[in-house]
Amino acid sequence: MSIDLFPRKPEVSPQQLQQLKDWLYEILQIDRHTVISINQLQCQDSGCPPIQTAIAVMTSPHRIIRIHKAIPDIAYTDVVQAIANPNPNR
Repeated sequence: MSIDLFPRKPEVSPQQLQQLKDWLYEILQIDRHTVISINQLQCQDSGCPPIQTAIAVMTSPHRIIRIHKAIPDIAYTDVVQAIANPNPNR
């Protein structure tokens, strides 16, 4: 039995990233020059999803949005829900 200490993150195409950014610009009604940083993170803590997407929107003040899915699995409704309920576990 082998243990994969560094599992691969799901592949993300430039089109998937752009679609996610387009949804964020639309939902948040922000200028398209606003910087949006999107990262897939792995979590090893118990109760934490194996992959989550962290989104930083560089407005003033900046916003951090977390979606407990890999980028290719995120739907428009996931973005709407994450923005409406930014701290679902609190």
